Amino acid sequence: MNRFNTIHLHTRYSDGLNDSHEYIEEAIRLGLKSIGFSDHAPVPLKYDWAMKKEDLPRYFDELNYMRKVYGNKINIYIGLELDYLEGLDVKKYIDFDQLNLDFVIGTVHYLYSDWIDGFASADGTQERVDKAIIEGFGGDGVAFYKKYYQTLRQMITEYNPLMIAHFDIVEKRNIGKKWFDADTDEYKAHVEATLDVIKDSYIEVNTGAMAKDIDVMYPSEYILRRCCAKNIPVSVNSDCHFTSALLFAYDKAIDRLKRAGYDCSYVFDGVMKKVKF
Repeated sequence: MNRFNTIHLHTRYSDGLNDSHEYIEEAIRLGLKSIGFSDHAPVPLKYDWAMKKEDLPRYFDELNYMRKVYGNKINIYIGLELDYLEGLDVKKYIDFDQLNLDFVIGTVHYLYSDWIDGFASADGTQERVDKAIIEGFGGDGVAFYKKYYQTLRQMITEYNPLMIAHFDIVEKRNIGKKWFDADTDEYKAHVEATLDVIKDSYIEVNTGAMAKDIDVMYPSEYILRRCCAKNIPVSVNSDCHFTSALLFAYDKAIDRLKRAGYDCSYVFDGVMKKVKF
């Protein structure tokens, strides 16, 4: 039995490439004891990566049916990746308190910009992020990451999610320090301030970008060392968008955690359970 799993997993209900039963069958083949689904929650904006609000009931119905079909072989958990959009009440939009979720992954993909009086993308293609920084932040990469960490702190404080997704996703399209230098004291101060607002959440060690041939793992080794120093627990997840990436590069994630000082990760199987390395 494989000791690891992923609960950061996307189906065709949002921006994944496979259906739930395909992921479940692959998870069983790999010997996983459990798996969790966390499609992007609907948001009150027109974004093609998010689930449609009208699909939420069908999402729950399908995954509950999968539990009946596969429940004797694997534990299946239902969650959402819940975006934080400054000034918009995403929870109210989806009647969050009425949903019977097993877990929530908190995330920030879009940043409010006064320059455009709207939202600029912190994630996506290089072209999309470059455009967001140029149009939304006047080409100022420092202003971009400051806004990101400010928004991330708001998300953590308001949502208090089980897990914080891709903590330093602003590094994804900053290869070669294109927009800012993450080694500066100023950048590190924003990281530190954000880590300090974490109460009960786990930091995700996310291999999703690597599965798409982008040489970035979240968070950086520096941030993981700071997490370790603050005794913030971590959980390795694949942010999976297709079946072949279900446990992608977990060996590299564990190596990074060991270098940062960790001797364990946590796996969600109804509750968070420690897995020693």
